[in-house]
Amino acid sequence: LTLSQARDYFKTLNAIFAELAEYRPLELLRSQKQRANYLLIKQARIVAMTCTHAAIARQQLIDLNFRYDNVLMEEAGQMLEIETFIPFVLQKGVADLRAESCRLKRVCLIGDHNQLSPVVQNIAFQKYSHLDQSMFARLIRLGVPSIQLNR
Repeated sequence: LTLSQARDYFKTLNAIFAELAEYRPLELLRSQKQRANYLLIKQARIVAMTCTHAAIARQQLIDLNFRYDNVLMEEAGQMLEIETFIPFVLQKGVADLRAESCRLKRVCLIGDHNQLSPVVQNIAFQKYSHLDQSMFARLIRLGVPSIQLNR
């Protein structure tokens, strides 16, 4: 066994132990919920949820110190404006305009503002408060830059 081979074996062993160290918390966490929360906070790259679930789990996500940089909303043309705001406030943040304190960097709304609008059961809210308009449609109407696919 040469010295260079021994170094290669040692690097391989270090890589194996480093990978095992990542799994160690899963052995220590007892419940499935604790393991899921750990994976959500430490390992997840993409987290998908409905706006309704985000509203229900908001406090739990804040307590876990859940952090993200990007929000992608599908069918944004069919969401009420208030539903669109829910994913923006799922993390703790300082209410100032400094870049380092505002973690959310990008919001991408996907949908068709010409198709179905949000469903509002109360006629008064629908007509007098314009709640039947989504934030996506409002932003398009106000001239916010957008990309429209034609194929």
